[in-house]
Amino acid sequence: MNKGTVTVIGAGVVGICCASYLQRAGFQVTVVDELPPGEGCSFGNAGIISPRSCVPVAAPGMLWKVPGYLSDPVGPLAVRLAYFPTALPWFVRFLLAGRLSRVRAISQAMKALHASCLDDYLPLIKDAGAPDLIKQTGSLAVSRRDAAAAKNALADALRQEAGIKSEVLGIDEIRQLVPGLSPEFKSGIFFPMTAQSVNSFRLVQVLAETVVRNGGTIRRARVTGFDHGMDGPRALRTSGGDIPVERLVIAAGAYSQRLAVQLGTSVPLEAERGYHVMLPNPGIPMPRLPVLASEHGFYATPMENGLRFAGTAEYAGLDAAPDYRRAKILLEHGKRMFPGLEAAGATEWMGRRPSLPDNLPVIDRSPRFPAVYYAFGHSHFGLMGAAVTGKLIAELISGAPSSIDLAPYRVTRF
Repeated sequence: MNKGTVTVIGAGVVGICCASYLQRAGFQVTVVDELPPGEGCSFGNAGIISPRSCVPVAAPGMLWKVPGYLSDPVGPLAVRLAYFPTALPWFVRFLLAGRLSRVRAISQAMKALHASCLDDYLPLIKDAGAPDLIKQTGSLAVSRRDAAAAKNALADALRQEAGIKSEVLGIDEIRQLVPGLSPEFKSGIFFPMTAQSVNSFRLVQVLAETVVRNGGTIRRARVTGFDHGMDGPRALRTSGGDIPVERLVIAAGAYSQRLAVQLGTSVPLEAERGYHVMLPNPGIPMPRLPVLASEHGFYATPMENGLRFAGTAEYAGLDAAPDYRRAKILLEHGKRMFPGLEAAGATEWMGRRPSLPDNLPVIDRSPRFPAVYYAFGHSHFGLMGAAVTGKLIAELISGAPSSIDLAPYRVTRF
């Protein structure tokens, strides 16, 4: 039964998952994006899918760590000097979100959102005929410090409250799990519940192909604005002409703010830029699970097309050119992490994470236009939260009871 049409702006993993679940709910869908499916931020993530992931990036004491991060040329955080005044209000909100009372509330919302993240992917990849694209491998966080220092009391407490299983490992145990790891690493924490995408780009591609096979449409066009009627947008203004809309989902990642503000909604969305370096032939025994280097905040993830080092955060605005020195820093860290690493054929990439100060996405109906819905702002957790978000948006648009309480993800919370 056709319940009507929904147009989704954004062909990244969140937009395609929204389209997939809307189809399953009986809607006819059209996805509009300037880029082909998966060629934006979804292309280069670390591939982590962790049920009940619940530890926010902002935490008590973060204010005192930021100067050290910024002064470290090979550290996990960079802010371009010219952009700092623009980013400052966002950072103030971010630090306020790190207060203990807020951290616990945010953690609860993260837990609720991510609890079914793996389960909600399973019907999609099954329908796509690609169950091999997501594997439950577990993950390992390693530290150059001893076992006690490798742990974080607040993070441990939040994970315990969320029911996340973990195991502290010593130097011999992490060597057995990851034989090629540098002896500098003295301890680790193993998380058995973690799954991973073996190729995030291919994941989005096959899900998009399934949307088309099931009767959906994907249009290549840049959305520049809207033709407004009395009750909201009647059509998208695009580089390829007007596209009529009945219901609309904004899932355009870091570009969502530019569209939402034209629809009367402004949110503090920042383009938090992440980098990766991909090694097709790393020359070392391939790790059999993702490994997080705790001190520098990046993952080494084994994928079907090589070993990926992904992470760091750079603030420079939406339109600034990439600074691939950030990718080269990742490679240098990778070489220290895995002695003997070979960089021949390495490729570099930069993507723009759509980040809100509290690390929670917006999943909501527009407060101004009842036929407009928002699904963006997933920060570091876009791949993780995409399928869940798609299910929630389909429930919201079809009027079905919501799987979780959507109050923490309202667009009006800022």
